[in-house]
Amino acid sequence: MKTKIINTICQWAPEASSLMPDIERVDDTVADYQLLHKLAEVCMEKIHSGSENEIERVQEIAKVVNLLYQGGNQYTRNAIENEFLTALSFDESPGSLKRHLDLFPAELRKGYIKTILEN
Repeated sequence: MKTKIINTICQWAPEASSLMPDIERVDDTVADYQLLHKLAEVCMEKIHSGSENEIERVQEIAKVVNLLYQGGNQYTRNAIENEFLTALSFDESPGSLKRHLDLFPAELRKGYIKTILEN
């Protein structure tokens, strides 16, 4: 059975379904975390490409993740912070912080800053 995280991401970010072709065979919790981590890696590739279209796609993905983050329970928020936001924060530098924050909706910005400060 697919979780809310998997269903939402695969519905609104179709490229995510190809990130984990064996998602049905993986434990739900592990699948949630792996999918969020792989989605963050895709976002980083798009950010590094510098293409305006790719940056816009990252913003769209961030909106989907933000919807999950805002409407999610503690498990969902922790999964997003631990896998999506933490993976993005590993690439953080003083010069990129503003650029990354501009990609996120307001609520997700707070979670991102919290993640950076905790790690």
